[in-house]
Amino acid sequence: MTARYQYGTLTIRERTQGPDVWQFRWMENGKPKSVLIGTVEKYPTRADAERAVERLRVKVNSQNYAETVGALIDRFLQEELPNGRRFQTQAEYRTYFNRYIRPQWGDFLLEYIDPMPVLDWLKALPLAPKTKGHIRNAMHLLFQWARRWKMIDSNPIELVRQSNRRLRVPRVLSPQEFQAILQELHEPYRMMVVVAACLGLRASEVMGLKWCDVDWDNLTILVRRSVVAGRVDETKTEASAKPLPLDPDMATALLDWRRQAFYTSDSDFVFAGDAGRPRWQGMILKDHIQPAATRAGIGKVGWHTFRHSYRAWLKRLGAAAEIQKELMRHSNLKTTLEIYGIEPDVGPAHREANSAVVKALLGKRTR
Repeated sequence: MTARYQYGTLTIRERTQGPDVWQFRWMENGKPKSVLIGTVEKYPTRADAERAVERLRVKVNSQNYAETVGALIDRFLQEELPNGRRFQTQAEYRTYFNRYIRPQWGDFLLEYIDPMPVLDWLKALPLAPKTKGHIRNAMHLLFQWARRWKMIDSNPIELVRQSNRRLRVPRVLSPQEFQAILQELHEPYRMMVVVAACLGLRASEVMGLKWCDVDWDNLTILVRRSVVAGRVDETKTEASAKPLPLDPDMATALLDWRRQAFYTSDSDFVFAGDAGRPRWQGMILKDHIQPAATRAGIGKVGWHTFRHSYRAWLKRLGAAAEIQKELMRHSNLKTTLEIYGIEPDVGPAHREANSAVVKALLGKRTR
């Protein structure tokens, strides 16, 4: 039987002179060991310090490195997770591993992971099916890397089936409900919601828009980046960066907002917060959008409610399936209507479909 996997203890060591430091302690051959990781200035949050200590934790547990799920998680977090993955994706994987998979399976030897106990565990989790599906997929990816690293011969999670079917159909607003929410919002939050609903953008893309992304002459807008929790990253997929048509009324609304905004140069964020930095969409939803929906009698809404509604409005107004997919900027046909085909440029059909949504929501005037 192997020794128990060591996570060690990460604490802040106070100093009388200079900044406090993070200290990592563990046991080695029955004796306590410790090392200073860095100052709290260098690693301001516990999450920052935990990431810094991952490589050391793997080294401490090198003798049983290839045997436990916990050790496998640490190796994946250290060696593979940062490679080419967006910040938001990395954060989601860390949550699945450290909040769910590690507490349940971290001390298990890899060879003892069996599909049926994993399936039973997933079924018992008090989470939505979609979230359970994400956890299952994270665990499957983890064991795929164990195979690549020659730690196991087969992936036991391949035999674990977890449905991603939603418990509820996503909320879709009517144009009247959308207008009611707008009436309860003030700038810049009103304009954020207009952009999200009239262009079908994700919240991270709304936060990431810069004035240079708007082509006023050709009436197009290009999504070049996303912002999550104030951190700038690339777009979710290659398809996400396709140009979108900008209806003339929508362009007028943006110009009206630009006249009011404090940060208006081409390099500035359209919805810049203090010091010109991007805003945090989670706080905006909680502090402004959800209360506005409550006051309007609409009930609970989320940022993605506007994106779901945009696609529904396109369909109801008769937009062709291919146009719906391209305006939603989905990377595969299944996500929209299971019809393949992407046009590289913005054409008349795209403009007609997008303008129909804008007119239905905002009418001839945007204010």
